[in-house]
Amino acid sequence: MLVQNLIECGCDNVNLSRNAYNCLETASKDLHLLLLDPSCFLFDHEPISENGRMQLLYRKHKLYGRENEVSLITDAFCRVSSGKSEALFIGGFSGVGKSELVNSLNAQVYICEGYVITHKFDQMSKQRPVLEVVSMFNDLCLLIKEKRTPQYLLAIYEELIEVFDTDFSILARLLPNIDAVSPQPNNTIHKIDSENEIDLQIIYSTLRRFMGVVSSKSHPVMIFFDDLQWCHDSALTLIENIFFDINRSGCVLFIGGYRSNQAGEDDIILSLIGRLSSSGVPTTNLSLEGLDQQDLNTMMSDAMCIFPRVCEPLSAIVYQKTKGNPFFVIEFLKSIVDGSLLEYSFEQKIWVWDEYGISSMDVTGNVLYFLSSTISGLPETAQLALKVTACFGGKINQSVVGYLSTNPRYSDIQSGLDHAVVEGFVIKVGDSDFKFVHNKIRDVAYSLIPDSEKNQYHYNIGMSLYPMAKESNTDTIIFFITDQINHGIEDSLVQGSKLRLDVAGLNEMAGVRARDRSDHVTARSYFNIASLLLPTDHWKSHYEQSQRLF
Repeated sequence: MLVQNLIECGCDNVNLSRNAYNCLETASKDLHLLLLDPSCFLFDHEPISENGRMQLLYRKHKLYGRENEVSLITDAFCRVSSGKSEALFIGGFSGVGKSELVNSLNAQVYICEGYVITHKFDQMSKQRPVLEVVSMFNDLCLLIKEKRTPQYLLAIYEELIEVFDTDFSILARLLPNIDAVSPQPNNTIHKIDSENEIDLQIIYSTLRRFMGVVSSKSHPVMIFFDDLQWCHDSALTLIENIFFDINRSGCVLFIGGYRSNQAGEDDIILSLIGRLSSSGVPTTNLSLEGLDQQDLNTMMSDAMCIFPRVCEPLSAIVYQKTKGNPFFVIEFLKSIVDGSLLEYSFEQKIWVWDEYGISSMDVTGNVLYFLSSTISGLPETAQLALKVTACFGGKINQSVVGYLSTNPRYSDIQSGLDHAVVEGFVIKVGDSDFKFVHNKIRDVAYSLIPDSEKNQYHYNIGMSLYPMAKESNTDTIIFFITDQINHGIEDSLVQGSKLRLDVAGLNEMAGVRARDRSDHVTARSYFNIASLLLPTDHWKSHYEQSQRLF
């Protein structure tokens, strides 16, 4: 292209190309790019064809325009590695790149032989307020076992025994995976009484002491909880109490991501930030905005493998439409590729576009319209799969998919999910889960279910899975199924004395599982629902069950 644009400089004004060089300085800048990044700008690139459509070549692991933010979180981790604990909160609109920013730090944590534990809350999280937070610390036990030597595990175990002494049974009940670091797996030295509730203050103290032992200068811990706006108040209180005193004994970098447009001045997240800061925990609140026009232009230049000056007219339009939100940008570009307004010319070996057609597009709702229309254009099986997955929050377990497939209503859910993976709406995580690539896609998929039908939709899924609950020993599966069925209680869908008793029993089972994992807030919620489903004379007809629930 550089040579072609130099030749075009000699043309008269009538035939002069818009990409022709107008000065030597501009040509020099392009030549410099050829030398710096020949793989992108020097060699011909034919985009990958997917489903008959040419795809832009995004640099998925490159952060654009985030140099200051990367420096800030890197400096924070360096301070943690020197023996301190800090809290960092990142606010921003959905799709602005909060997760990508935090993930850029993972490599440095691993180099320092640290641990990374992450969790993304969703709209279903408030039904299990404490359970999801405690589960992350339970998973940390397995991560320690995976990365450390037997000698180190023995040292950690002995230190835990010394720190907890007679309270070790509480730790073992709260974090069952602590057994992974024990030199005597499944030992019975510390008997666990699962009938007695663990007070919330004891949970706070236990997790604080645990983190004080397992985090250190040589093995710092980074904890990333994303989408805190979906987090229950009690879970935020748990986070606050864990980190209230941990900066004196542990080496932990806590990072919390949240949607700033959903946080008002009196929001509980902002209140948490203020309390942590005032209590002496070094706390930073970072606001992440969309890319500026120059950084957006660089991103698009790399994706199309053309000089930045050439794609400036297109990037200016895209910026106007998306305000630089990276997720919206990618979805918008995908939509104009699908609409043949941006296409690859094999003759010219370059991307070309219809500037007027793109400028004229209406992007009401910040390209959510395009997401909605694209999903609505998928085969019915893919739409069904996305809507069902959305009912479970951000992801769905493969075992649930397999069981649903046995029901005629959902028999094509597996093929629907496979199609959604090909279309880029869902990714497969290992062998166990299908996960939305972004929570905005989940939001759009869920919005395709009319509000008046949502409770019925959840209830139908739950009842289809109900036989699975009786066979499953997995707590998470029990909670998922119970939560789906409980949507029907609000609309009085649970009819018939036998069905009401069955669902009451299911809620009791879920409550016991939650209580055993020390999430007493969730347990009480399940027990309350179970009690509501019992007959009016339950103290006479179901005395033992009533005793357990009340």
